[in-house]
Amino acid sequence: MSLRSAMERLAGFLPEVRKPIKRLSLGERLAWTAVVLVIYTLMGHTMLYGVPQASRLAGRSPLIMSIIFAQRMGTLTTLGIGPIVTAGLILQLLVGAQLIRLDLSKPEDRATFTAMNKLLTIAVIFVEAAVFTISGMLGQLGPEVQLIVFLQLVAATMLIVLMDELIQKGWGLGSGVSLFIAAGVAEAIFTNLFSPIMLPDGYYQGIILALIQAGFQGGSFGDLINRGGFPDLIGLAGTIGLLILIIYLEALRIEVPIQHARVSGYTARYPIKFLYVSNIPVIFASVVFMNIYFFSTMIWSRFNPANQNPFLNIIGTFNSTQYGPVPLGGLAYYVTSPGSLAGAAADPVRALIYALIMIVFCVVFAKF
Repeated sequence: MSLRSAMERLAGFLPEVRKPIKRLSLGERLAWTAVVLVIYTLMGHTMLYGVPQASRLAGRSPLIMSIIFAQRMGTLTTLGIGPIVTAGLILQLLVGAQLIRLDLSKPEDRATFTAMNKLLTIAVIFVEAAVFTISGMLGQLGPEVQLIVFLQLVAATMLIVLMDELIQKGWGLGSGVSLFIAAGVAEAIFTNLFSPIMLPDGYYQGIILALIQAGFQGGSFGDLINRGGFPDLIGLAGTIGLLILIIYLEALRIEVPIQHARVSGYTARYPIKFLYVSNIPVIFASVVFMNIYFFSTMIWSRFNPANQNPFLNIIGTFNSTQYGPVPLGGLAYYVTSPGSLAGAAADPVRALIYALIMIVFCVVFAKF
């Protein structure tokens, strides 16, 4: 049996979103996109049954990658789009290395690739759901609760896969993966700007509301420059500066001179986007880092909880807290972001190594 025929048979047993019978109007596609966005947002605020309250309060992964993968720890979006991106990366590497011979310019090979991608995504969902439940990242769970949480993660992430497929099949706009990432970033920015939650320092969580509060109540704006991990003026200035830089780089073009062999003396310039590879290399590099972190956490929780095995310590050492394992050393420590300027200042060696590893991986993936 050929690979194509095997994939066709297996694809018949997989859940699938059908393409619309007729081309949808822009309004209809916007409506479907909004429905998917609302469902995903609600899932991100629906807590997993059986997860300890402390893990729920953590709210997010200790990795900055939780933003990239639209994850929210302790909720139905705990896995986020991680399995989708992980499966896509693995399959792209296998096809690129010609370990799996497919010509993606042919419709039949593209269909085979799509079926393989969905099968691999489902397999990754089961593996990552198991890693999260048994590694202690969601708290210390009993065997029965582990099974319940595992089933919730599998079902919720399968729904995310189907919503991504719904968007890509023409019911919505763009891709589900990009939509979920953008929604998570937009929600985080809006929360950090306008959240009315009162923090222990006496100011609102949202930096804009905190500035208004300080102005009307005679507070010191100096208190808002650095708030120790909470939204502050440094973060606001950095966000604005980064947005301006991204807009500039996105509009930047590199003009490549072209000469025609058949027309002597004729030259032209072909503009190429400076950010030609976009954010794909960063996402792929983050996939590698994420899986290193998750699997090192599982190995640590099962075989090295006391950090006394010198060989396993190379993979990663952790400190067990009520919010889950926190990396202390090893490979897992250096593939996680310091998280803030204060974190980078506290351990500049870690920040430098993390940046170098990220740059190297991004360059490698950009070549693919």
